[in-house]
Amino acid sequence: MIKNNGYFYLGLIALCLYGPLLLSFLSSFINLQFISPRYMWDVSQVKNIIVFASAILGFTLLLMKYQEVSALFKNRIIANITLILSFLYACLMITGAGLVMFLDATFGSHKDYIYQEHTLNDRTFYVYTADPGAFGKAHHYVYLKCPASFNRYELEFIAKLSWIKNFKMSLVSDDLIFKGESEQYTKVLNVSTFHCK
Repeated sequence: MIKNNGYFYLGLIALCLYGPLLLSFLSSFINLQFISPRYMWDVSQVKNIIVFASAILGFTLLLMKYQEVSALFKNRIIANITLILSFLYACLMITGAGLVMFLDATFGSHKDYIYQEHTLNDRTFYVYTADPGAFGKAHHYVYLKCPASFNRYELEFIAKLSWIKNFKMSLVSDDLIFKGESEQYTKVLNVSTFHCK
């Protein structure tokens, strides 16, 4: 019975600690982008909380059930190395997820400014504003947002622009026009080659 409990706890610890790692690897191979980039940012905040709680649960179980789990391994050296590496990985995961949650809560309050979508002449353009503040220069990354199956989307990169304060977008023929507060801040992008498949 103790051995069965050990296998249960080992599986639960592996799921809590290594499940998020497996999910991040899978999401790099599979398009898991649903609805819009802003929606996915909201989902990522919830995912970060789940990863943080999962890491704490895995770490706690590893501390509490160390003897039961280590008894499953025939070789004590392999058992100790595996469990110590899992402890270190859990500490790194807790620290990383906590830091990401803190930075999202601190700097992620301007979602309307960072994530903008504009539908012009049946084409949807997505503008991501990367604004590092005092650490660097702000830029706009312009994408064509294309629908995919199952309410997913794909982004096709168009251009990187220097920051324009309070810009307005318009599409005239195949020219995507960004107008700032003054005429000197006008940028024109030719998007004739960018269409959804």
